[in-house]
Amino acid sequence: MSTKIYVLIESHYDPAEAPAFEMFFPACGYEVEFVSDLRGASSRTFMDNDRLNSVEVSTDLDDVNLDDAAGLILIGGYAMDMLRYRVHVTAEGLNEPRSTQFLRTAMSKANLVIGTICHALWLFTPAPDLLKGRQVTCSHNIMFDVQNAGAQLVYDKSTKMLADVHVDGNLVTARHPYVIQTFMNTFLEQLNRIYLVA
Repeated sequence: MSTKIYVLIESHYDPAEAPAFEMFFPACGYEVEFVSDLRGASSRTFMDNDRLNSVEVSTDLDDVNLDDAAGLILIGGYAMDMLRYRVHVTAEGLNEPRSTQFLRTAMSKANLVIGTICHALWLFTPAPDLLKGRQVTCSHNIMFDVQNAGAQLVYDKSTKMLADVHVDGNLVTARHPYVIQTFMNTFLEQLNRIYLVA
């Protein structure tokens, strides 16, 4: 039974989310580990959007065993946009970012709960086949990117606004850091549904 949640992170992450994940999930029986594309370094330090807090990461994507994981969260803010960057692109290549390739592997794991919040669905957009037909919510800023990648946006019936949180299979999406507690509660419910951690 896995109790590990990987959190994919880069610079310009949302400052509210990292400490919330580190506090909430361990208190509920799950271990949190930050991972990233270290781009050949042994470790990297990432600053949040406000440049007031940082997270040091020493686990590269190649060192992550998704078969031993319960969940993967793509942190919000602009971190997933940073992870879409490729140093070298070619006219002949697919140019899919390494982190999107990692996400593609994650999406193939039926029992891996994957969570996104705010702008995090940006990492899906280089691989629209991963989003095609999925029902999601996200930040208003990227709603057209997400639609253009083939996803269906979900709206709250009472407010007519984008839903705060939505579950589509193993994918849990959230609209904004303002709803982080609801996102974490929903993500936890999906984990416990599969892994039955008391």
